[in-house]
Amino acid sequence: MKGTFKSFYFFVLLLFVCAQLQAQARLTIENNSQRSMTVKVMKGSGKMTLHKTVTISSYGSEIIYFSESGQYFTKSKAVLKGKEPVYQKGQPFQVTNDERGYSVMTLTFSIKESTVPQLSGGKQISKSEFDKN
Repeated sequence: MKGTFKSFYFFVLLLFVCAQLQAQARLTIENNSQRSMTVKVMKGSGKMTLHKTVTISSYGSEIIYFSESGQYFTKSKAVLKGKEPVYQKGQPFQVTNDERGYSVMTLTFSIKESTVPQLSGGKQISKSEFDKN
């Protein structure tokens, strides 16, 4: 009987942990372009810190998870062989991950290729600005 109780307790604890892992804020980043992208997700607005860096293939996607609420933004580098890289800073976004709930967001990057590539959203930045953490 004692072993059955321990097994039941362990099972309930495991279910609780699994539920907590699934109930986490997340951002799906979709790359809707021919370029491969490196995306940095930065936390903060004044003193910013790097939250996560991902590389996304052309027409691919990645999911980034957040354990803390706060304000974040992205910096991206889009590369296509034979073309100049494109650097961009995205608009700030708010992430909630607390007792009130959690954010589930999708961010889609698009670049219209031409002699001067056209970015969707955000503003163009320099390589040195992208490289800062």
